[in-house]
Amino acid sequence: MRKLIITILFMSLSVVTFAQKIPANILKKATAASEYIASELNFDENQKKDIFTILSEKYDSNRKKIRGKDLSGEERQKIYKASFIETKNNLSEKFTMKEVNMINKLHRTWQQNNKK
Repeated sequence: MRKLIITILFMSLSVVTFAQKIPANILKKATAASEYIASELNFDENQKKDIFTILSEKYDSNRKKIRGKDLSGEERQKIYKASFIETKNNLSEKFTMKEVNMINKLHRTWQQNNKK
């Protein structure tokens, strides 16, 4: 029982820490993208949560690597390409390759439709 309480407490703190580290605009963007993708592919809540987690980590990582660094377009493209590969690998741990390809296609569509 004690181990269960400690585990739950640790998990709660991890979630709170995770939510505090990622800015609200990134969480909003990841939420919108994951909801769009999940609805198009008829995914359940767990699958939607997996996509959300992977995308929010991607967006936050890209922000940290790019923001305030005065990078050229070519340097940014290298970061985005590496991020795409990492994201694809993370998705392939949770989804089939066919699903990963559809997720990436839908994510691109979502990005094109939601450009600032």
